[in-house]
Amino acid sequence: MIREGKYTILETRNAVAKITINRAEKRNALSRDVIRELLTLFEELRNDDTIAVVLTTGAGDIAYCAGRDLSEFPTEGGKNRGKDRRAEPRAYHVAEVIRTFPKVTIAVVNGFCVGAGITLLLPHDLAIASDRAQFGLPYPIVATMFKTLIPTKFAFEMILTGKNWDARRSMAAGLINRVVPHDQLQEEAWKWAEEIGSFDKVTLKYCKMAAHASMEAASVPLAAEIAWLMQEEHALVNPRAYAGTKSFHK
Repeated sequence: MIREGKYTILETRNAVAKITINRAEKRNALSRDVIRELLTLFEELRNDDTIAVVLTTGAGDIAYCAGRDLSEFPTEGGKNRGKDRRAEPRAYHVAEVIRTFPKVTIAVVNGFCVGAGITLLLPHDLAIASDRAQFGLPYPIVATMFKTLIPTKFAFEMILTGKNWDARRSMAAGLINRVVPHDQLQEEAWKWAEEIGSFDKVTLKYCKMAAHASMEAASVPLAAEIAWLMQEEHALVNPRAYAGTKSFHK
């Protein structure tokens, strides 16, 4: 099933959904309206029990997301800044939705991923990239999230130099998981997502919950306790929780 919005495309296959930012002419830059559509789609998919994995990508072959739409930014102070912009939807609102999303998320980076594109990329559970992809951060706005997701020295290098990294360098730094030939990217992303989506949906949900809760714990013993409690809760709510161990009791 394929459904086109004004700025996005939603495609679903079995347990996998793919969201495409559909602004190739703007290198898939994030306008306020794009952000609103993304938030709406993620909320819809959150409540769709048939979906286990969500992919995100950009339209065309040039960019995953080239950052915020700078045409919406003020060009000077004073009169152009009279409007209170604090209530506007922002890239980090989408990032927080992705970070806390109960289903597996995979970024499919088909080209330039810079600025707010990095803000979108970081909270995904997994990422696969074209061998043509480029990653860069012209400002340090996501420095805090960087510090929790990749080694500090790699984060500082990107933040302080402003230089783009290619896909191989980004994989070495832990920013992405896989690099594939550009013309195979979308197919390989679907295959990866469908493999993950074939697993038990409740188990996938609890794996994510336990991982996030453990990583945010104040100590290692507390993290271990949280993981154990999540495992026990999973066993109570999912009749298939121990299906894989039954063969060992024969």
